[in-house]
Amino acid sequence: MAELVIDPVTRISGIAAIRVVTDEEGNVEARFQAYGYRGFEQIAVGCHLDNLLPLVSRICGRDSVFHQVAVASAVEVATGTRPPQEAMNVRLLALWAQLFERHAVCLTVHSLPDLLFPSSDPGLRNLVSIYRVDEEVVRRLMALKALGTDVLRQAGGAAVHPVNIRPGGAFRTLSAEVRKELLGKLDEAAPLLMETGKLIKLLLRRNEELVNGLANLSAPSLALRGDGSMELTGERIAVSGADGVELAAYGCQELAGKIKESNSRHSHVRHAELEGVGPARVGPLARLNVNGGYGSPLADEELEEIKSQWGFPVQRGLVGHALRILEMMHAWHRMRELLQAEPLEDLGGGVQASAGKAVGAVEAPEGMLIYEVEVGDDGLLKRMSIVSPLQFNLHLLERSLSESAGSLLAGSEGESRATDLLQVAVRSYAPCIPCGIH
Repeated sequence: MAELVIDPVTRISGIAAIRVVTDEEGNVEARFQAYGYRGFEQIAVGCHLDNLLPLVSRICGRDSVFHQVAVASAVEVATGTRPPQEAMNVRLLALWAQLFERHAVCLTVHSLPDLLFPSSDPGLRNLVSIYRVDEEVVRRLMALKALGTDVLRQAGGAAVHPVNIRPGGAFRTLSAEVRKELLGKLDEAAPLLMETGKLIKLLLRRNEELVNGLANLSAPSLALRGDGSMELTGERIAVSGADGVELAAYGCQELAGKIKESNSRHSHVRHAELEGVGPARVGPLARLNVNGGYGSPLADEELEEIKSQWGFPVQRGLVGHALRILEMMHAWHRMRELLQAEPLEDLGGGVQASAGKAVGAVEAPEGMLIYEVEVGDDGLLKRMSIVSPLQFNLHLLERSLSESAGSLLAGSEGESRATDLLQVAVRSYAPCIPCGIH
């Protein structure tokens, strides 16, 4: 029996390793290993609903708004509370801003070195090297990241661990002056988005062999289905097959009891799948495959080139890099709409304690994030269950790594090249380890 250990996997969110095991018959199994169980589901038991959002925000600062909105949505359904429209608009603005920011960081730090320097020494495959070669590319992407942070700071009240969202509503909305300022910044950023989109598409074409050979796995897709556009919140959830045909559809509350979690033999990240569906992909590819498009002019225009080049439904994992910039274009459009809307006065007054159970789901940057809660009539949390994007993707991630490792190790380039390319495959999923080991 032979082993290849990659520890740690570089340029991902958190600490993880890959262990590739080849048995005596030549069968190859790749294991994605992440340790450090944190126990937030147990820590939260007994927490008052007023203190719940700051707690779950600490699971992952990079996805803090998504955790807050997911659990707030579950609590609101459980207590029979309906947030007013202005509070929902403020939340959506914060969600789109954090997705915009997250994708900009992912493209800059995690993905771009793989696409610009696919064959160079790993010590040179990083953001510093890109800056030395093409300073403008880095400045452009970091300017986009800063824009997302600016909008998030205003909508959420803080750039990290926002404080403006609460169960039942929000604390404040944005003033007319702030809205005007942010709209101006968004308009200035449009050319940066277009240029960055062209760059990512060019790099994918240039690395066509890599795109076709890594993380290329046909699988069902699981995502929220919007009403004519891609959404981050909602009540309709759909599963489409690898051929694009819808396999199942659920209301959000129907997910209770349908998600099956199982322990991994080699990791603290638990596998998650839907009953009757099995392992399904979540994230940018899944959102596109389920919705068919974005519902905003800029993103849908660029999507046609992606579909003509790589086909549809999209199953090549590395094409997800291009879909992230398209989602940023869609987020740009949605942020402009929300900032242009006339603000309303009613922001909600919190929730009234009452016993109940419910599910809340949002589309986090790398896939569906689900909270199931049980609330007591004393306003304290009795039970909480979290299913993160990495849990849904874990089975497919390990399967794609096993298939890629088998062909790479059997080739002539050796373990060093296999080590590089397996990490490229992992980064196409952009796994968030803190969310996975919550």
